[in-house]
Amino acid sequence: MAFEKCPKCEDQVLDNNYSCPACGYVKSEKSEQENQPGENSAITSENTSKSLQIQGVLSLVILIVGVLWFFLTSEESQQSNEINVIPLVMFIGGLIWYIVTRFRIWRSHSLSRSSKPDNS
Repeated sequence: MAFEKCPKCEDQVLDNNYSCPACGYVKSEKSEQENQPGENSAITSENTSKSLQIQGVLSLVILIVGVLWFFLTSEESQQSNEINVIPLVMFIGGLIWYIVTRFRIWRSHSLSRSSKPDNS
């Protein structure tokens, strides 16, 4: 971990701290972005539409319910020599839906980054 000087009291603080323990100075996110203009911002939930966030959560819920249902009823299925199709479809559908949603989130962020003008 690197140390840097607090802009207010010039005390040595860790670079990942958002406030100085000596004087209480709070770093603003804007000043950090100005110090690192070349770096792209990471994909965050703040930049993702609510619709895509909800789809991601729903797909994970369906995936998890499908897996749990499949494994909790697997003994009954083995005794009757049947495959429990509904939970298997839920698992596969949830997995595919999650992957597609993640791709859509990545694509929307890459399109929004490419449409921003470069400040250099």
